[in-house]
Amino acid sequence: MTSRPPMAVSQRQPQRTLSGSGLSQSPTHQRTLSQQYLPQSPIRKSEAFADQATDLGDVAQSRYNTLPRRGGSRLKLELANDGIEHPGFCESPQNLDAISANSKAFTPSRVISVNDPSESGDMTPHSTSRCQTVDDDSTPMPMPPRRARFVVPAKRPEPTTTASAPLKKDARPKPFVLETPSVAPRYPNTGKPDTTGKTTTTKDAALRASADLCVGCADFYPWNGGHAEDQFSDGIIRHGYFDKAPAQSTQEPASAKAPLFPALKHKSGLHTLSTIFTSILNQRRHSGQITSASTFKPPPRVTLTDTKREIWLKDLANPAISLRRLSRTIPHGIRGKVLLDQCLNKNVPTDRAVWLAKCVGANEIRAFKRKGVNGTFVMGGEAKWIRDWTVFVEQFVETVSNSFSENDWKAKVTYAIRLATHLYAEHLLDRDHYMDWLVSGLENSNQAKLPMWLLIIQIYWKDILKLRRHGRRLVSAILSHHSSIHYHPDRDILLPLATRLRSLVQNLFLSSPENFINPATWFKFRDCLAGLPGSSNGSSNDESRTRIFKSIDSRNDYLTSSNAKSQPALRSIVVQLLDSICRSPLDTAIPKRLWKTSENKFSIVRTILEWCTSLYRPGVEKVYIAAALLRSESASDIDITNAVLHFLDADPLEETARKQLVYHLVSELARSGHFSIPQYMQWLISRGGLFDPAQTAPDGPCVARLLVEIPIHSLNESMRNLRGTLLRRSSFSVEDEARDMAMAISCVKSILSIPLDPDDPLLHRKPMSLKKLSKRIELSSRSLMTTVSSWLSNDFIGGMTQNLQSGKGGVGLPKTSFETVRTLLEAAHDYTMLENVLTLTASYSNAELLACCADTVCLHLPVFAATGAAKSLFQTLYERLKSLLEEQGVGARPLLASLANLAPRLTGLDDVATQLQTDLIRIDRSSAADASSPLSENMATQLQDAETELSEQIEKLASYTSADRPTMERLFYAIIKKLQMYWGKSDEHQRLCCILLTRLRVFDIQHFNELMRSWVQHIRKLTNRPRIDQLFPSLVSSGCLSLAILFATAPRSQLQATQFQPNPVGSASIYMQEVLQMLMMPFSPSPVMTSEDCYRFRIVQDHAKRNHAREIMPLIRGALAEYSVSHNQQASIPQPLEDEQTKCQLLELLRGLILVDPNAASQTLSLKGPDPKLAALIEFWTTKLLVTHGGGGQKSFEQVLELANEFTLPFCQVKLSLNLAIDDSNGPEASERLQAQFEQLSKAVDNAIDANNIMWTGMLPSLSSDITQHMRNRAESRFLDIIPCLKSPPDDASVDRNIHMAENLLTVIDAIFRGGSGSKVSPLSGALVDKLADLWDILASRNSECASLKAAVLSHWLPLLFSYLTLFTSPSASAIDMSKLPGGEIRARALIVLAGIVQELDSYPSSNLGQRAFDIALALVDSLPEDARLQCVRAVKDATADPRIRYLFSFAPNPAEDLMLAHREKPPPGIHERRAMAMGMGVSMIPEKLSPFVFRRWEILNEPTPNVGENDTSLSLTLFDARKIK
Repeated sequence: MTSRPPMAVSQRQPQRTLSGSGLSQSPTHQRTLSQQYLPQSPIRKSEAFADQATDLGDVAQSRYNTLPRRGGSRLKLELANDGIEHPGFCESPQNLDAISANSKAFTPSRVISVNDPSESGDMTPHSTSRCQTVDDDSTPMPMPPRRARFVVPAKRPEPTTTASAPLKKDARPKPFVLETPSVAPRYPNTGKPDTTGKTTTTKDAALRASADLCVGCADFYPWNGGHAEDQFSDGIIRHGYFDKAPAQSTQEPASAKAPLFPALKHKSGLHTLSTIFTSILNQRRHSGQITSASTFKPPPRVTLTDTKREIWLKDLANPAISLRRLSRTIPHGIRGKVLLDQCLNKNVPTDRAVWLAKCVGANEIRAFKRKGVNGTFVMGGEAKWIRDWTVFVEQFVETVSNSFSENDWKAKVTYAIRLATHLYAEHLLDRDHYMDWLVSGLENSNQAKLPMWLLIIQIYWKDILKLRRHGRRLVSAILSHHSSIHYHPDRDILLPLATRLRSLVQNLFLSSPENFINPATWFKFRDCLAGLPGSSNGSSNDESRTRIFKSIDSRNDYLTSSNAKSQPALRSIVVQLLDSICRSPLDTAIPKRLWKTSENKFSIVRTILEWCTSLYRPGVEKVYIAAALLRSESASDIDITNAVLHFLDADPLEETARKQLVYHLVSELARSGHFSIPQYMQWLISRGGLFDPAQTAPDGPCVARLLVEIPIHSLNESMRNLRGTLLRRSSFSVEDEARDMAMAISCVKSILSIPLDPDDPLLHRKPMSLKKLSKRIELSSRSLMTTVSSWLSNDFIGGMTQNLQSGKGGVGLPKTSFETVRTLLEAAHDYTMLENVLTLTASYSNAELLACCADTVCLHLPVFAATGAAKSLFQTLYERLKSLLEEQGVGARPLLASLANLAPRLTGLDDVATQLQTDLIRIDRSSAADASSPLSENMATQLQDAETELSEQIEKLASYTSADRPTMERLFYAIIKKLQMYWGKSDEHQRLCCILLTRLRVFDIQHFNELMRSWVQHIRKLTNRPRIDQLFPSLVSSGCLSLAILFATAPRSQLQATQFQPNPVGSASIYMQEVLQMLMMPFSPSPVMTSEDCYRFRIVQDHAKRNHAREIMPLIRGALAEYSVSHNQQASIPQPLEDEQTKCQLLELLRGLILVDPNAASQTLSLKGPDPKLAALIEFWTTKLLVTHGGGGQKSFEQVLELANEFTLPFCQVKLSLNLAIDDSNGPEASERLQAQFEQLSKAVDNAIDANNIMWTGMLPSLSSDITQHMRNRAESRFLDIIPCLKSPPDDASVDRNIHMAENLLTVIDAIFRGGSGSKVSPLSGALVDKLADLWDILASRNSECASLKAAVLSHWLPLLFSYLTLFTSPSASAIDMSKLPGGEIRARALIVLAGIVQELDSYPSSNLGQRAFDIALALVDSLPEDARLQCVRAVKDATADPRIRYLFSFAPNPAEDLMLAHREKPPPGIHERRAMAMGMGVSMIPEKLSPFVFRRWEILNEPTPNVGENDTSLSLTLFDARKIK
């Protein structure tokens, strides 16, 4: 708000309405031009306000010391405007009519311009005028027509006062006075001296002015002979009468026609005339130009009392009081938070509050400069003051916005936000600190305050998003709030806020996608953003949002994923995911990740087939995993039959085991219809069919033998006939095959005690044992296996279940029959039919039978998890358990125990597993008199007297709530004594002792485990004892002996090794071999272990292999150590590892353990000791794992790397770790040996890279950090060395070779860098930045000779180097705060080079390298230290105006910075030079000098000081060549 217009700027005419009376009535208080356009100064005396007699010319002359612009009398000046009419002026005041005045149209053309004010009358802004000429009046008159006379408008009546009563007529006689004619024009008296010579006091003048403003008549002076105008002279007659003599009496002595007219006749006359006028204007400009120095000073502050300060603040809040008046007494003590609070409480208008803030700030900042210190301290103090002021504003806004409970909260928060916005817009705040506060507030806001923060921050939305450091945080905060509301349980309540956030995110997609380039944030919130782009109900922006969403996703993925995505790398990733499915079969997310690894689904299918048929992956579950993957929806658009046939055609599959895996997989796919047997037959016929008996032989080619192995029961009659026709051409007897199948089914019926047909030839033969039949089925063809399995599942179990459910008198399925069916199906490896059997059997009510079903699911959990039946079977059995507990009570304990063992292995059933375990302990602690207790009366009668007494004591112990430890120990050792008596005798009493221990264990499990641990350690030291596998299996299967105790007591303790038995002898020397053999060998039913116990022990064995790999590996090493010690000695007892079957089982166990945890295997086996025999034995076994058909022995680094592929990678890792292992000894020899190994490995790596063998890179992360760091440094050095530069361009012949080498080296670096456990994340190297700068130079080169090199850089070298840079933007690198690590300057250099490359790549719009370079720069700049960022800003600030670079380094151009002041020298002294200057011809001739101009925003005040000076503005008027108004 201002009370004085700027210099040389015209005052705008206030507009009045048409309907009002302002057009016809003048205000009561008439002011002259000087009073209207010059402000009232607070420092003027009071008399000046009452004095209304100051002339405009006098004011101008007194202020600017200049002459009046016009000469002549006022009458001459007034009458010079001939033909002017005004609705407020008429011939006589009596003729003034408001209605007639208002009848004239009010248009801008009829309003008098303020730029040309008249000095002759009332020219207040409240009046309007219309000009009309009367030149068309041609009627001859004896006298010239009278000019239009000015008549002062009638006085405007005061609306608030009543008309005063007419004065009483004075009847006294008066002297004769010449009366003024009524038609004489009148004008208001403007302070001229009274012509009558009477002295008029101020009081009289005021009274007369108030009575009648028309106190002057236009040039009407009654002739009395004494007036100056009545005296005639030569000058008056020639030039007229002047009230004031002109400044130059000779200014217009004669007409200018005589000197000018001849000059205008010439051709250059117009030019001469324009030169003259230009010179006149130039001289006029220079004569009126302001040249004095600026006298600006901020308004001073004074000390006032509290009362006066309050009055001053109230005056500040009043817009009617001029700021110039208030600037005299700005009180001290109003600053910071107090200033803001006072403005809020007094409701000071925003512009006046900003004026006060500027006044206070300008004085505060100038206070630093008056201290007389150096410039650095002054700048620092000023920055600190502005920072503190910004903090006050932030606290002010936050405090007001958080005061929700106040009644006038809305008005206050509106004022606070508006005031802060004005301060921000005028750059009166530290913008960086203010933006940081805004973003921090949004980040830390709760949902209650979130709408307020969103409202505030949207005011500064555009400015924040233009800077990377604030825009990225803003987007992350909005995405975080959106995600929290998206997954909030009360999302419906927060729907308006969620809708607002969704709208903001959608707008951000369109306006600022660069702020989403933040991999850590994007992948965290991507799932909840997936549906946003298309949620606008068919909006036109949906397509663009979807496109931008995909673009952002791919850009973030580029910064995080490995860019060395060659086909071998993809295969390796797929194989790793397949191995992960084996380790975690219930994880449903892994298959989805597997299908997303590549768009080439056919290559993924081929890799699945190769993995399924690999001999390096043991187990039958891989067949069902592969079948489930090929049946999934992700593979629905792939022709599985064609893929399998192509695989069989390309891979010869020489090994029999691999062929059997193919037959098994095809059989499963054919059952579900995913493998088309008719299509396979058609394909086979198109290739010529079968014609050689060798083709259908068991060892024949897989592609032809498959016709024999396909499941026959799934074929219709026509397909069977076609199959038989094709097989007969190769001399294969289909009839013999049918007889074998019939014989197999007859054998199965015989074992199941099913009556055979009278004419069955097997009726008169000796029945075959189950073990022998299972072995024959296992060696039969796949077609026979599927036929037998189908009969067992559909005909036998299905028939019995159907009869039982239909009520046809069927009996329940005996447990022995179920076990027989299960054994046969397991021998046939047909778990699909076994799943069907379990589903059918689950409907029975036999608890023991259902417990067998649960044990079957537990043993084959990976298979049933792959088929998807694991959890459904568990739920079915769990529901059956609930009903059985209600019906049978403790009789359901077998099923409860089996489900309690199964539940912990299933994911998401922790609560159910805990409940089942609690119920099991409760049932086991029930009374021994229960009929279904583990120790029944029938079992007790079979014991001798001693066992009967123990059973009775245990029953007494069961009646107490807590066990007595001495009593428990006495019973434990009594049972153990009996158990050791029956050890090795195959006596069923041994099993009864195990049952007693099981019942005893439930009373105090912890103490029982301690007792069992001490007893096992005692057994460990025995030198003469029976075999371990005759004692421990029954204890393990009954639950008395846990695997934890077994693994903890297996190694010999240090006390045993040093004091008691330094060299174990007898049975103690083979204890670990026996334990290892026990965990591998199968067990058959015996008097000690029933079939149920044997099956439960199989579950324990499988559980140990899968979940206790880290415990078994030391056991294997210890067993090999025992075997190596006694291998070449005359041992008195046989070694378990000498058994061939045990060796095969150990090899399979090692293979499975390495696949489960290759790191644990590497760490355990690579620990070299002083025994060379053990080292040689480990070398032998690890080589057997790697080379299945060769002998063991040492393998060099090169051989190991040559053997590496996707499937042998874990075994090569163990072998490589074993070769790199060092002795336990330290010293110079060990370091030299380590260095030699490094050199050998480096040489082998170089040779493998040169040979294009990079499959071994997958095992690098598992090596030690020293080795990986050494290999990484070597690979990086080679990679950077082959990058070209302008100084040494490569040969054309070596370009392709170098590119291929660089790709291989990048793969090695990528494998080490992304391995996780490999080398540490290191900062960027200077050599990398130098190479990046070399590529920049190549791109910027305009030399035609570098065209081919530039093309190579664009197509290969830049993508490779960008891929290398993405290693520093990976999640492992971004998780570390790089701003705290050294190397910030190198990172800053890299960012500057990348910024230059981004601009250089704009010349190649078809390539996306520019966007990739920009994205890499965005990821790198996020962790840049602040000082390095400021260094980058100083480097690029003056070099470029690219908004991308400003966004990258987070700096915005400040319009007040970098202003320069041009100083021109004095104009030339000659008249011709000045003329050229005036015409604009010699502007370039004047030299200029530039100097920095400091723009002080705090001093830009519209009402700076109370003193009115010529040049008192905050910006000196000399900068604008301002002129005085004359």
